[in-house]
Amino acid sequence: MLERFRSAHTSSFGKLSARPGLEGLVEVAQEVVRSYSRGDMQQRIFQTYRAFFTSPLLGFIRLVVRIAPNLAHPLLMWSTPLAFRFLVGKSERIGQKQLRTGRCRFAEQAGTEGCIRACKLPTEAFFREALEVELHLEPNHSTLSCTAELALLTQTNRRLQP
Repeated sequence: MLERFRSAHTSSFGKLSARPGLEGLVEVAQEVVRSYSRGDMQQRIFQTYRAFFTSPLLGFIRLVVRIAPNLAHPLLMWSTPLAFRFLVGKSERIGQKQLRTGRCRFAEQAGTEGCIRACKLPTEAFFREALEVELHLEPNHSTLSCTAELALLTQTNRRLQP
């Protein structure tokens, strides 16, 4: 999964680190944070996520969110930790709507600015715009943990999206 994500990231940014694994991905992410505007970086991270997840999978998730929201939420609570474990580490479910990552692997290596600009903001926007799911990430920079709260957008909220 990590190599697939790195490949998608390399295609989006045109940069590849000689360092292997997560260390190489973080090295490029730190360079990207320094050299790209927030908007350009967010657009390229969208491209990364779209390439990583593939169009049929994204379409399936959107379809489930729209026609079977009672199924979509548990599905996302189960699949999200699996999909991102290679990047953030192990997550556990907290209640019905939240997940907690104990010590985020990406934040540990990328630092606060990398966490916010290369993960939190673009990931929240991607979930909202591409998956029609409201995701709120709350990183704790002193413990390097992160809490994620997932909520499906309602029909009213979808109409209000820009």
